[in-house]
Parts: sequence; C-alpha cells; structure tokens
Amino acid sequence: MPTSTLSLLNLPPELILEIGERLPPDGILSLKFTHSILNDTLPTLPQLKNRTLTNCARYAIERYRTPPYCTPSESRCILCKKIYPANLFVSSSSTACVPQSFEKDVPRPEIVELPTGVCSWHISSLVRKVRTGPNGKNKWESCIRKICLHCRAIEGWGEKCACPCQSCGSRMVRTYTRHLNNETECQGYHFWRNPAAGESADPREKAYGRLYVKETCREPDATEESTIDLPVHYVCLAECDAGLPKVC
Repeated sequence: MPTSTLSLLNLPPELILEIGERLPPDGILSLKFTHSILNDTLPTLPQLKNRTLTNCARYAIERYRTPPYCTPSESRCILCKKIYPANLFVSSSSTACVPQSFEKDVPRPEIVELPTGVCSWHISSLVRKVRTGPNGKNKWESCIRKICLHCRAIEGWGEKCACPCQSCGSRMVRTYTRHLNNETECQGYHFWRNPAAGESADPREKAYGRLYVKETCREPDATEESTIDLPVHYVCLAECDAGLPKVC
C-alpha cells in the first residue's frame, strides 16, 4: 500500500495558519512565495493589522519584491539598503582592491569573495586587524564566519549582534584577518590576485590567481613608505582564532 510523503503542503489549512501566526510579516510573505497552496492559505500582509513592522521587516519585504524604482541594471545592497549600479556588486569595483585588467564586454574578475547582494563598499567590514604582540602570529588568514544582515556584527569579532528582531537574518561570509605583531607593516592594504603564483586547491584561486595583499609599511617616525606583498592563507575558523583571546 503506497504511503504519502508528509510535507508542509499536506497539512490542513488550520495548521498552516497556526504556523503563520508564529512568523513575522516578512516570514509570511517569504513562505507565500514558495508555493501557490501556501500563497492561497496564508493571509496577505494588509490583513495583519495587529502586527508591527520593524525596519528589518520592511527591508526584508523589499528584498522579496522588485522595487519599481530599480532598473534591471541596479540592485539593492542587503547591508546598507541602498540602490547601486550592478557593477558595484563585484569586489573589483572596491578601492580596497587593485583593479585587474579585463577584456571588453567581459565581467571583471573577482578579487575577494563578496556575498551575493552585498555591494563592494562593505569589503572593509569583512576585514579586521588583530595585534598579536612581539613574536606573535604575523600573516593574513581567511575563514568563513557568520554576519548579521542588520547590524553587520560578525560572530567572534568582539562586537555582539545587538539586533533583537527576527527579520534581519544572518549569512555565512568569507572574512579576512591580519594578524600583526609589529608597528611597521599594514599601514594600509589592497587585495590583488597573482595569476602566476602557481597551482592552488582553492577553485577561485585556480580561476583568478593566488590572493595577495599589498601592504603599505612605514617605520616609526619615518617619512617614507614601502610596500610588501603577503599571501592570504585559507584556514578553518579554529585555526584563525588560535592563540587569540576568547570572545564571550
């Protein structure tokens, strides 16, 4: 005797409405978009007169629809909530990256990994400098961390997420940490890729070249600057935080 597969769509309308009662307005809208049955069962937003929309919920709702003032060549950044031309959503457009040559009518190669929907103005939000003291770790490392899409707090970086709402959500992003044990290096930085740096197991490095950082260096009390190029090492979260003070 065949057995039916249990799914959300098999639930009676009363239970689906019960689920909707426990969701914020943007969550209801998101669920309505997944299937016509859910769209017909769940209430429309104007019917939710007893629900208060937070700013996060309003922005989330806007992300689910196409704003009438957005052209096909524009997009809204999920962090700063502003609308920019589509070419600002690639890291090559950032002043934190060294522009690479590119062919006509071909998209610029990515320098660092930007999350989908995040504009290039936020690359600095994914970078931190950690002073490790004399004889401490002195290198660039990259790992995956969680970022709050509302307050931009990155988990494990010392600033706790202060967003109390249910609507902003979070996302896993690639972050970059400069472990620094001196006062001379990393007065400024620019990411760049070296296609001739050899093979790498990372797919992005095979496509675009090894990721490096060009740093500006200045000795204390010196007037002249110099530059050095340091590779970025891809590590796991535990390895990146090894030896650093624990964040509560």
